[in-house]
Amino acid sequence: MLPLACGAPSQMDGPAGGTLASASTSEGSSTGSLDGGTAIATGTTTAADATTATATATATDDTDPTVGEPSEWEPSLLERSFLCKLVSDTELSDPTENALHTRFNLTGTDLGVPVAADDTLYLLFGDSVGYRVIWPFGEDPDAVGRIPLAAVQADPTALCRELELYVTPDVPSVAAGVDPAIERDFAGAYMLPPPGESIGAYIADGAGPFPNMPGTFEVPTGALASDGALWLFYAGLVEFSPRTRATLGYLARWDEPGAQALPNYRVVRAIDRLDPSGEGAPLGGHFVQIAPVALDGFVYLLGTGDYRHSPVSLARIPEAALESGAGTELWDAASATWLDAASATPRQRQAIAPVFESEGVGELGVQWVPEAEVLVALYQRELHGEAGRIVDNRIVLRTARHPTGPWSDAVTVIDMADPAVLAEHCCGDTCPGAQILHCLVAGLYGAYLLPAIDVEPVAGGSVELQLPFVVSTWDPYNVVLFTARVRLDPNP
Repeated sequence: MLPLACGAPSQMDGPAGGTLASASTSEGSSTGSLDGGTAIATGTTTAADATTATATATATDDTDPTVGEPSEWEPSLLERSFLCKLVSDTELSDPTENALHTRFNLTGTDLGVPVAADDTLYLLFGDSVGYRVIWPFGEDPDAVGRIPLAAVQADPTALCRELELYVTPDVPSVAAGVDPAIERDFAGAYMLPPPGESIGAYIADGAGPFPNMPGTFEVPTGALASDGALWLFYAGLVEFSPRTRATLGYLARWDEPGAQALPNYRVVRAIDRLDPSGEGAPLGGHFVQIAPVALDGFVYLLGTGDYRHSPVSLARIPEAALESGAGTELWDAASATWLDAASATPRQRQAIAPVFESEGVGELGVQWVPEAEVLVALYQRELHGEAGRIVDNRIVLRTARHPTGPWSDAVTVIDMADPAVLAEHCCGDTCPGAQILHCLVAGLYGAYLLPAIDVEPVAGGSVELQLPFVVSTWDPYNVVLFTARVRLDPNP
């Protein structure tokens, strides 16, 4: 597996002493035009494009109370706490209380995209590595975890002890002859292409010899539950040169996951792709990594295109049309209008202004908190300087009362150059306790909020949120559980 496989972050340049470092950066929001006037992908809009945009764009309803108003909440971080590691403890071969090594023959994985359906919380993991005999590094199928939702809502640390994985039919494990303690083998996700299409149109790097199983960097990025099915948003068609990135965002469906023995999915359709010309990018190339949110009869898509070099853009689909994609609209934050994606020109689709950030975002997680009527977005932001050098790398949070914004300023949850973070979480030779990664090798990535958020009103009309989230580490290859306590103050 490449050092950047499945989102593993590259090392941030450090001083001579070897510790991670970052430049001081502004935490301001970025709606409207990109920083420095940089246009998305293709530059300026022609007069012909502008005419078409006027004809096809739909202004936001006057009844929409979110447009033009200040953000209702102003977030601030009160506390961040490490809870546990899900897969390995002091080193890659050392199990945690979950005992995933012997119960499911798993030694490493990342991501853990959460989605709740009925009474179950599913965690869609990315590139996953076997403990003995199966799936060495470099083959990387996508494992799927599950746990009772009520258990996590009552106590998020249930994920530290009670996580289950989907397994193959083999009883006992195919590795039992090598290690009799290994009980079962985790099952990797399998994709069936649409009728008449090749799986090669969606997966470029299959897991091992299996082209229908998403492999290295071909991973889930978001999910929704509806009508007994899980709708899975995937990043695929990975390319490894000139750098590692997925080039296609697509939609898959998993029918009745609670009744299924295996994670067998059906590809529904392509959503968007990277294409410098714009001709092959139905949504302008902004939606390869997608975080979906169902709200008010729509599925809103917060997306990024070029991995860790993108702002966050917004689209929406009528919820009833999710399978077909009919009626998909793109939000242009600069003009506060919805643009019909099908009738827009390629250049118009490429030129939409993002809802926040100007670059540096890959995957992101978003949760709607109905008790506070607020959206919370959590993501890694990796800013770049000359020659692509990483100058700032952190996990940040923003809030808004509606996907169109306005979004709050970014609040740092974990700064990977913060001396306190380095002192608490950088490993030595091994990684005991809260030490979670070798900081000279990589940083944190793949931050996803869990649907187990506690809301507590406090004095002065403010609200405090307890936000459990998972985040990934590359070395050792693991998923880690944190919680953050965030205060939302009314914005005067």
